[in-house]
Amino acid sequence: MARAFIGTVECRVTVDKDLGDSWAVAVIPPGQVNPPLVVKLQGVDKEKVTKGALEILQKQGKIDRFEA
Repeated sequence: MARAFIGTVECRVTVDKDLGDSWAVAVIPPGQVNPPLVVKLQGVDKEKVTKGALEILQKQGKIDRFEA
């Protein structure tokens, strides 16, 4: 299971199948103080989509690091 971190805080990562080959990858901070960070991508391989979405969030500066 993938893990994402904002600072030293571990956030839950969910990956849900959307329409067709689309996936919704959400990083959910603990306590729901902030809204989840969601990226939608298309692809067949769930693990590659998850890694790609987490890389996008990291490059945008929304998460500090991740483990896929």
